[in-house]
Amino acid sequence: MSDLAIVWINGELMPADEVRVSPFDLGLAVGWGVFETMPGYDGRVFGFARHYERLVHSASVLEIHVPPAELLGSAVGEVLRANGLMSGRARIRLSLSGGEYPLAGGGEAKCARGYVMIHAVAMPDPLAVARLVAVPFLHNERSGLSGCKTASYAGNVLALRHAAAAGADEAVVSNTMGHLCEGATSNLFLVKGGVVKTPSLASGCLAGVTRAIVLELCREHDVATEECTLTLADVEAADEVFLTSSMREVQSARLLGSGHEAGGPVTLRLAGWYRERVGKELGR
Repeated sequence: MSDLAIVWINGELMPADEVRVSPFDLGLAVGWGVFETMPGYDGRVFGFARHYERLVHSASVLEIHVPPAELLGSAVGEVLRANGLMSGRARIRLSLSGGEYPLAGGGEAKCARGYVMIHAVAMPDPLAVARLVAVPFLHNERSGLSGCKTASYAGNVLALRHAAAAGADEAVVSNTMGHLCEGATSNLFLVKGGVVKTPSLASGCLAGVTRAIVLELCREHDVATEECTLTLADVEAADEVFLTSSMREVQSARLLGSGHEAGGPVTLRLAGWYRERVGKELGR
């Protein structure tokens, strides 16, 4: 990271190259931490309350303390201003670590609370179309971390790098039952016969903030939806495929080698409605 970047850590703003983390912190040592990635538009965060709610859920599973929303919201604003990100798009990451606790947790051996860190970088507009490829790695829907956004993210990164090596922009990940789960960094949707379909949360997929908003938009505009069991064959047979995430927004997608055209009327309408929702919340 550039030494010009300013990071907020445990209540202080400082250059990124001055940040120090204990080698005994469990977030660093074993990935015992949680995080949220949030989108910034012209110096304001979209969906902060939703992201905070998911952060609290993930942190509760790992018994990590979460500072008040008001404190973190204010800190995010400080980071955006300090890094000159008051115009254009930004990616904001809010991370909490498990601190210097024993691996077994609890007891008298508890040590100092971990770090709370926020950093932000400028982001270009997302690609118009994402190229997808299925990867051979599986998501364990029965994992104790299923549905949590944790620092134990190496599996997602491995899937993403595998996809990149194949010439794709995103991975398609299935669960141990062979059912479609999610992308490495996104939620996956398809459209078939005018119905918008996405893997149910029982698949082990992350309860994406943008995923939830898209389902709300479908209900508001009388678009039929199904949260259901899907397979790669369903993606191959779909009329339209798209991804959602805070940084991708609603992004058209296609499987590499499928011969399918990307985009479609339902995806385009949802992308427009999503941008309208962003504008309405942020008063743009």
